Amino acid sequence: MSIDEVDFRSTPLLTLCTSATNAVSELLSFREFGLFDNATALEYSEYFNGAVLVACQAYAAGVVADVNRIRSLLGEPRLNKFELYRQGSLVVNGFTQVEFINALANFFKHRDEWELKPDSRTMKVLNAFDVFETMNFPLHSGIQKILGESTDLRGVFRVLEDWRFIQFEGLRGLGNV
Repeated sequence: MSIDEVDFRSTPLLTLCTSATNAVSELLSFREFGLFDNATALEYSEYFNGAVLVACQAYAAGVVADVNRIRSLLGEPRLNKFELYRQGSLVVNGFTQVEFINALANFFKHRDEWELKPDSRTMKVLNAFDVFETMNFPLHSGIQKILGESTDLRGVFRVLEDWRFIQFEGLRGLGNV
């Protein structure tokens, strides 16, 4: 077993997802007391959703690094992140959920500085999941595409955790891992 197989990133990410879920729930509850209207609560929630998505993106990048370190030890060529993101998760209109999480994180980080071009990779992925930059709460909408009716952001992490497991199962087929 390689040290790169140990998932040191999962507990901090899961903790962040739990904390953000609680914070979003609290923000949305403010509507009941008249402290926020729906739009304000959802707008504030976008920042928590974005923080989780960016942390998920960092987690995925770490998985790519771990996989490639092991591939190198096995004498196998490295794979770029997009090749790995395309492996092993639910596909919607030609893109995986891992690609979607990555695109949502990119959108959150760069939406105010980018001129969003419809032919960019990020926008192609978002649009494939029916998330558009003109939506009022695109991150909320995107997360709903992943979680359905659930508001528990740990579900986004679970998509990545399952994808990571598939990556490491694939490595086992290559050699002594």
